Order: sequence, then C-alpha cells, then structure tokens
Amino acid sequence: MKNGFVFIETIITVVILCASLIYLYSSYNSMINNEETRVYYDDVAYIYRTSYFRDYLLNNSNIEIVKSIALANSYATNIGPMYSGLFDDEESRADFESLWTNFNVYQMLLVSSDLISECDGRESSGICYDAYNNMSYNLRNYVISLNDTSQDYYLIVEYSEKINDDITNSNVGKITSCTQGTDIRCHSYYASLAI
Repeated sequence: MKNGFVFIETIITVVILCASLIYLYSSYNSMINNEETRVYYDDVAYIYRTSYFRDYLLNNSNIEIVKSIALANSYATNIGPMYSGLFDDEESRADFESLWTNFNVYQMLLVSSDLISECDGRESSGICYDAYNNMSYNLRNYVISLNDTSQDYYLIVEYSEKINDDITNSNVGKITSCTQGTDIRCHSYYASLAI
C-alpha cells in the first residue's frame, strides 16, 4: 500500500513539473517573439527616419493631391521618387531620391486608415485584396499589426538593410542597403506615421 502512494505522488509531481515547464517555455517563446517584433516593427530609429520623410513630403511635395486622387478608389498606393505628380520640380524629386537612397528605403506606401480598420489581409478579391496585392509578405504582416485609425492617412516605410561584411570593401562593418531574397543577412524594418 505504501509503494502505491509513493508512485501516485511521483506521478503527480512529474505532471506538475511538466505543466510548469510547458508554461515557462510558452512564456519564454512569447517574449522572444515580442522582442523580434519590437526590433523590426516601429523601432525608434526608423520612426525618426519616417518622420523625416513625412516632413519632407508635407513641405516639398503634392502629397495632399496624391491622397485625394490615388486613394479615391484604393486603400493603398506605392509612392517613391518617380511617382507621377508627387513633385512639381526636379530639385525636390532629386532631394527625395537622395533621402530614399541614404536611408535605405525599399518601399513606401501611402495608405488610408480604412485599410487598417476594414481589411485583414486575407481577402481574395475587392478593394482590400487590391491594396494588399502589391505588398510583400512581411510588409503585409506589418500592416495587419497596425491598429491606430485615429488619422485618415498613414505613411508606411519599409527599410531594407544589412551590415556590410565584404572585407574587400572599405565600408566593412557599415550598414548598407540590400535587396530581400538576393542579399544574405538582409533585414527589413518597418515604421509608420500619420500624414
């Protein structure tokens, strides 16, 4: 009889320890995932860069016209230095292109808050599908993670960078622009601000 109680106590102890270890593992895994998201989504350095782009667009471009025309029948549009009608003069466009290159921008979107509030990225047709159709998988995940709809329009920027490890290059150890899917150790960082 005594051995039966010891066996039951051992089983109960093992079950409690296993449950505790599973809980600790899931908590630890959740913390790792949250930290990875924090690093790649809305890091302070990239928010600062995005703020610089927003200020430049508000002061030197026709962004208000682009909002009213490009987003009249769409929730999102890609904008960049070559976007037709964004700049009136070549000097502003060239300055914007210089910023684009120096800040390692891969893609820039102008989106309506309706994209954030009405779409979840899984639509197979319609205006939501059209908005998400030109986004990379990672950019789509970032947009889906947004939840602030207090403003009408948002500027979303994807930065693509890597640390240069080419020892034959004088820029070794410096952060450089890269192309996703082509360059090794290329990472995308995302930031958004109301515009």
